[in-house]
Amino acid sequence: MIEHKPLYQAMINAVSQTLENMAFMEVMEHFDRSYKIPAEDLIWNSLLINDPVQGEIRLAMSKNLLKKLAGNIFAIADDEITQPQMDDILNELLNTIVGLFLTNLLLDDQEYKMGLPELNEEALPEVDENTIVWKLMTDEEDALQIFAIGASLVILQEK
Repeated sequence: MIEHKPLYQAMINAVSQTLENMAFMEVMEHFDRSYKIPAEDLIWNSLLINDPVQGEIRLAMSKNLLKKLAGNIFAIADDEITQPQMDDILNELLNTIVGLFLTNLLLDDQEYKMGLPELNEEALPEVDENTIVWKLMTDEEDALQIFAIGASLVILQEK
């Protein structure tokens, strides 16, 4: 097992709890740290954190995984899932993950403010020194990635 600082583990816990509770799927670290979700199969969204730190969280996954998640959550067959349902699930997943992440990371009585999730259709921006990346996968080896962007979030990793 790789050792991580509290920020890293706070996100792992938030993603695990969200996917287990909402979609009955287990999440673990991806075995291939260099893996990238193919651009033609990628879907992602983002959400701004406004307080007590400023930054952005992005959730990226394959369209196939999103369809599986939506099917599990809505309890319907994959071929019956609509694009608006998939968009709603992606946004709800990110909203829940970020809320749990901040709850895991901050003091018990500390308040936080965050924006609303936004869907993105362009390619994921490049990762830089102000980005932390979590490469995860479900128990069926479907990849998902979380990105925390912003200097104030990166500083938290060092504490």
